[in-house]
Amino acid sequence: MQLLFTLFVALLGLVSAAPLAKRAPRTYAQLSIGGGVGGNALAEAQAKFPGNPAALGKAIASAFNADAHCSVLAEQAFINAGAIASSNRATKGVSVGLFKNKVLKIFGTKVALQAQIAANGGKASAAQQAQLDDLTAKLKVNVAVDKTNAGLKSQDVKFTC
Repeated sequence: MQLLFTLFVALLGLVSAAPLAKRAPRTYAQLSIGGGVGGNALAEAQAKFPGNPAALGKAIASAFNADAHCSVLAEQAFINAGAIASSNRATKGVSVGLFKNKVLKIFGTKVALQAQIAANGGKASAAQQAQLDDLTAKLKVNVAVDKTNAGLKSQDVKFTC
C-alpha cells in the first residue's frame, strides 16, 4: 500500500510539472481582454498566458509568442478606433481597452521571452536581459494605468491577425 501511494505521489508530481500540451492557434477574439471593465488587466493577461514560463514546451512558447505578436498588431486597431494613448485616466471605453491590450501584449511578450531563456538553459544574454528589464518596466507602468481605469467600461475592437 505504501508503495502504491508513493508511486501515485510521484506520478502526480510529474503530471503537475509537465509542460502544457500543444494547442491550436487562437484568434484575436479568443485572446483579447479589451472588453469588460478596467482595473484587472494583469490577472486577465495571466489567464490568457498560463503556466510557468520555465516549464512551457517549445510549441506552447511559440504559440504564446504568436499570440503576443497578434496583440502587438491589434494595438493599431485600438488607436484607429479612437483610443487616446496617454498615461492619464481614460476618457473613453476604447482607451481603457487599449491599456488592457497593452498589458496583454507586454505580459505575453515577457512570458514568451522567459520561456525562450529557459529553453536555452535559463541564462539570459545581455540583450535578452535588457529586453526583459524593459518589458518589466513597461508592464509596471501599464498595469498602473489600468488600475486608474478600474471600474470604467472597456471597449474591445475587432481585429484579425
